[in-house]
Amino acid sequence: MRAACGARTWLERIGASATKRWTACGAPRRRRRATTTTRVDANANASASANADANGARDVDPGREGDDGIARATRRAKVLVVTGPTAIGKSAVAIAMARARRERRDAREVEIVSCDSVQIYRGLDVGSGKVGARELEACAHHMLSALDPRARDGSGEYDANAYYDEAVNVIDDIHRRGRDAVVVGGAGMYLKWLTDGKPSAPGSTPETREAAERAVGEARARGGWREAVELLTRAGDAETGKTLSENDWYRLTRAYEIVRTSGQSVKAFARENPEARFDFRCFFLSSPRVELYRKIDARVEGMFVDGIMDEAAWLLNAGIAPGENVPARSIGYRQAMEYLAKARAKEIKVDDASLLELVNDIQMLNRAYAKRQFTWFRGESRYAWINVDDDRDAVARRILSEFDRDEHRAGGEEIGDLSKDELNLLKRYRPALTVLSDKRAVKRVLDSIRALV
Repeated sequence: MRAACGARTWLERIGASATKRWTACGAPRRRRRATTTTRVDANANASASANADANGARDVDPGREGDDGIARATRRAKVLVVTGPTAIGKSAVAIAMARARRERRDAREVEIVSCDSVQIYRGLDVGSGKVGARELEACAHHMLSALDPRARDGSGEYDANAYYDEAVNVIDDIHRRGRDAVVVGGAGMYLKWLTDGKPSAPGSTPETREAAERAVGEARARGGWREAVELLTRAGDAETGKTLSENDWYRLTRAYEIVRTSGQSVKAFARENPEARFDFRCFFLSSPRVELYRKIDARVEGMFVDGIMDEAAWLLNAGIAPGENVPARSIGYRQAMEYLAKARAKEIKVDDASLLELVNDIQMLNRAYAKRQFTWFRGESRYAWINVDDDRDAVARRILSEFDRDEHRAGGEEIGDLSKDELNLLKRYRPALTVLSDKRAVKRVLDSIRALV
């Protein structure tokens, strides 16, 4: 695929030989979607130069942010960030925005920059919810399917630091070619680094992270959130716990890890300044919780029909153990790999009961992950929350209208609050099978798994 304006795509920058290695090694069997790769629209040549001249004036000079929470009109390059919980429809909204911009000849076209810790890997399309070939035709995509999850060179441990360095370069290139960048994904830490800058706090290691998780977990078991905050205070950080949303266990655990590692509180470590070239306009997509959980459960069922077990077997056959690297630790792949490993060792029987138990486990973990995402982004002050309904085009138009304004007003997180009725519904919530309610569909999935065992 050709790069617009002769620019090198992100995939090309990490090594043109990667595509050759991928073709030679082959991909796991797929049922519906084609394997995705970074796509850059070859038609950009015609308009990029003119657009760059018309819009380049705003790509210089840092701007400012007012004390009232409004991002003031600046001459920095605006970057649109769209995030939200898993299965909310982030990619669908981004694609709708791309199509809407193409219909307006006077507007800059957009290119999508993925922000997902698993979609960056090739061959892991079903379990990561990666966009398919049809969606890729809508506009240029970056930072998809660029790394080999089977690699033993350390790329399997792709992290926020690596994401930051590459994403900044990609966004810069998009703006140089006269287009707008839309960052799409739910990886909260990656987005935090991108929008706020690299932290100067000591890095996390498996050992320090495990020790912190164990200590916080014990405090949580003794007395819940209050006891965990007290643990952090006794360790030497009396401020961070007061600033966190209740049950933001990730940030609290990370704060405890930092103070135990360095002897200093989080406040002592300033972040590097975020990219002064960019004016991030950030939006969080929300929806009623029960409705979202139904979508999550249906998506998980669809993954089994579409071939997540093939992808899990592909990793196992390459010698990757469950939990060994980022993709093998991710929700869905880890559980699928563990299931296959046990089935091959004759520890479990591949039947309806074990399959549906696996499906239920992955659904439950994804719902818990969505809950953590709501909590995480409540702690991010730069996001404007938008309720999502089934009309993705209307949501896309609303976001684009807000993005084109001179000022960006964050807030609205109260739309994510749960009413008493919703809380009661969640207490009674139980998954209801959709695709896998069909015995023929279950049989097809079981037959495919037995072939992998």
